[in-house]
Amino acid sequence: MKILIADDDAIPRRLLQATLVKAGHEVVSARDGAEAWQVLQRADAPRLVIIDWLMPGVDGIEVCRRVRQQPAAPYTYLILLT
Repeated sequence: MKILIADDDAIPRRLLQATLVKAGHEVVSARDGAEAWQVLQRADAPRLVIIDWLMPGVDGIEVCRRVRQQPAAPYTYLILLT
């Protein structure tokens, strides 16, 4: 499964990425909400997003709002980390 991880803190982002890759997933990383939103605009965007709540600029809540305003197909699952 292709998963997007968005976190402005490099250490938790890399730890989560290593864990998911070891479990056999394809991982795309973003350093902030703006970068995550750009990834989600692509035709091959991941259907699962694990995103940090607090990030500079565009935060995780705003990315969630934007995703939910998009058409429902294909559905994107969101996990918000705090």
